[in-house]
Amino acid sequence: MVINKTDELDYVYLTFGWIDYTFFTLLLGVSLAIGIYFGFFKKQDNTTDYFLGGKTMNYFPVAMSILASHVSGMTLLGVPTEVYFHGSQYLAVVFTVLFMVLATIYIFLPVFSKLQIPSAFGYLEVRFARPVRLLCSFLYSISLLIFVPMVVYVPALAFSQVTGFSLHVLSPILCIVCITYTTIGGLKAVVWTDTIQLSITCGGLLVIIGLGIKAVGGFLEVVRISDEGGRLIFFNMDPSPFQRNTFWGMSIGMTFHFISHMSINQGFVQRCLAVPSRGDAVISIVFMGAGMVLLKALSAFVGLIIYAYYHDCDPLAIDAIERNDQLFPYYVMDVAGHLPGLPGLFLAGLVSAALSTMSANLNTVSGSVYEDFIEPWIPEGPRKEVIGANIMKVVVVIFGCLAGGLVFVVEHLGTVFQMGIALKSLLDGPVLGLFVLGMMVPWVKTRGAITGALLSIGIMAWLIFTTQWYQSQGRIRNDPLPVNVHGCAAPWNETIIPTKPSISPDDEPSMIYQISFLYYTLIGFFFTLLLSITVSLMLGETDISNINPDHITPCIQRFLEKRKYAEVSLKDVDTGIITNGEKK
Repeated sequence: MVINKTDELDYVYLTFGWIDYTFFTLLLGVSLAIGIYFGFFKKQDNTTDYFLGGKTMNYFPVAMSILASHVSGMTLLGVPTEVYFHGSQYLAVVFTVLFMVLATIYIFLPVFSKLQIPSAFGYLEVRFARPVRLLCSFLYSISLLIFVPMVVYVPALAFSQVTGFSLHVLSPILCIVCITYTTIGGLKAVVWTDTIQLSITCGGLLVIIGLGIKAVGGFLEVVRISDEGGRLIFFNMDPSPFQRNTFWGMSIGMTFHFISHMSINQGFVQRCLAVPSRGDAVISIVFMGAGMVLLKALSAFVGLIIYAYYHDCDPLAIDAIERNDQLFPYYVMDVAGHLPGLPGLFLAGLVSAALSTMSANLNTVSGSVYEDFIEPWIPEGPRKEVIGANIMKVVVVIFGCLAGGLVFVVEHLGTVFQMGIALKSLLDGPVLGLFVLGMMVPWVKTRGAITGALLSIGIMAWLIFTTQWYQSQGRIRNDPLPVNVHGCAAPWNETIIPTKPSISPDDEPSMIYQISFLYYTLIGFFFTLLLSITVSLMLGETDISNINPDHITPCIQRFLEKRKYAEVSLKDVDTGIITNGEKK
């Protein structure tokens, strides 16, 4: 049934006032000021200062920086939209974060902290060989160029929606500000800017939550309406991997996505090495995990508030917004547009999240590219460190401009939450597999690792892009939970929003393309492990006698040492030289 549009529908046309613009301008000004301070008054003329902050950073701002680099606009806009349309199963992320923190502290951090290698990919060189390091560094750089444009696109879209400014003008402005303070300020500017920006983000989110609860009629009313609308979903225990979002998909599938995005991320390792000791790094990780749970839960609750507010008049169904990702900004202007400054505070928080994520990634990739591809070609000398710091700044500018240009590609793709996870999983799963192979599977060597990772990337590219093509053709759909329009103004309350026709069995693609995107990183990780181990066994690369124990995580070292001890004892018993590890 076609909806008859009329001019009687009132859209939310409230826009920014001068107070809102003041908030927004102050945010950009503070970010630039911090970059100028650390760039000109606290000069960082060598690679250690620029990339690691001189290894003197305090654990609290480092924890805030790690958290800020993860909590992007994709979280602030994507999670509420996800909960609004698909329910609150996302809250199982509490278990995801817990598993990620434990894996980080007990598996990955001990190795990185022991070796003190500035580049996370440097570990892969000492464990395998330089080609493995270069492969992962290249994949990380490509992954950044996929991820950062989506991070910038989200606040630019929101700003464009509430101000009327062109998205194509706003995106370059945000990129230029971020590139500027990241380039001249280095890691210290990034960390302290992240801390301030995250505080603004949290403040804006809390204010919006308070206004939303008041507008709906109280916390219990939000819960009641969400429950009646089928949005309160916490333990969907369906084991099928073809269900879009279940408890298992969030708690197991997303755990691997979080580990790849945090535990072995170059930016995470960089910040853990920027504090004086491993104990400080552990404290930073714990603080980061607690903050992540809190922000994810708040973002999910915002989704429930928005549903409770629009439960009888869905903005997307009546064409008040053009796409899902505009839901949260539309809601903010609806409930807070009449209060001077609050929309500006919200958008400042949203832009803060984007700038912090972009700056962290640009600073990280600059060090990675320099360490892995450029530094070996620079001759030794007294000016090598100064040259290196300058080269890193050039890399920041180049990658920032490339990421800014790709924003115009992102706007033609799908919902940022699903799109972001799916595209990053293409490379994150194989990269995670290489690190786990290095730290936990000592008999896998270079040829097996590279072969397995490349084959896994090929498999994931085929799976993800074919699935995306089927979705664009309408042959795969993840229909949202039902919405209503009976509370809208006439004539919308008299219409029935039609459901999409079902897909015929002949048009439905193979089940493999209907696997939930939450499992993509796990699938890439699994294929990397399986193929790498198989190739190493076929090539006979199983000798562990020359493995350095420092390259293996402590929980596996115990078994490795026992095995070596047993082999030596048995061998020497036969020769009559040693019995039970003691000389005769």
